[in-house]
Amino acid sequence: MTVVGIAMVRDEADIIAGTIRHMDSEVDHLLVADNGSTDGTREILADLARNLPLTVVDDPDPAYYQSAKMSALARQGADELGARWIVPFDADELWYSPAGRIADVLTASRRPYAVADLYNHLATALDEPGDDPFRTMVWRQAEPAPLHKVAFRWQPGAVIHQGNHGVTLPADGPTLEGALKVRHFPARSPEQFARKGRNGAAAYAATDLPEHEGAHWRAWGRLHAQGGDELLHDVFRQHWWYLSPLDAGIIHDPAPYRRWE
Repeated sequence: MTVVGIAMVRDEADIIAGTIRHMDSEVDHLLVADNGSTDGTREILADLARNLPLTVVDDPDPAYYQSAKMSALARQGADELGARWIVPFDADELWYSPAGRIADVLTASRRPYAVADLYNHLATALDEPGDDPFRTMVWRQAEPAPLHKVAFRWQPGAVIHQGNHGVTLPADGPTLEGALKVRHFPARSPEQFARKGRNGAAAYAATDLPEHEGAHWRAWGRLHAQGGDELLHDVFRQHWWYLSPLDAGIIHDPAPYRRWE
């Protein structure tokens, strides 16, 4: 039974190779759409695809219709790769299961979908030295984020929700809980955070989605319009970077990164 990981990515050159290599060891095949990257992400993906079970497609549409685009990728994964399970992941996420390899855990389940708790990793003054955020950012929030992520058994007509936080299936059923976890690395440096804010705001501005969709991205776009990258750098320092992580209520817990190496 084939388990396919799917993703949309843009300008994630600092982590995309690590994400793909990690996910390659957790699922059977990867299907990734590049949304017009200009920082070398597309070239990194092409290089990885030479040696990994990775299919890369191009998405030239700048609009962030994530639900429609990810649902289409899921259909492609089923039609072209024989996917029986779909794992929608983001470029800044490391998925894993305490019970073993994700593909093995999902194929052993008879449930239609599985929810994954998501834990945010934060940058701190005590981070390990190095260039790989998945290895250097070793502090995370103690409690999972309010919204979880989801993997699901493929069904024609499946619709992945905006943000990859849920899925609507024609035939629903009981949820597999506790089997999957996600480590999330959304803000890694002031420069990366500013780029992420600019890209996300522009992508949502190109849609006709309601204002509550992507509200934080739109807010970052307004801040950028007011004060440019420097104002977003300040947001990073105030909200995503900690001098004293223990005082912030976060815990030292390195992600189980590329654990099958």
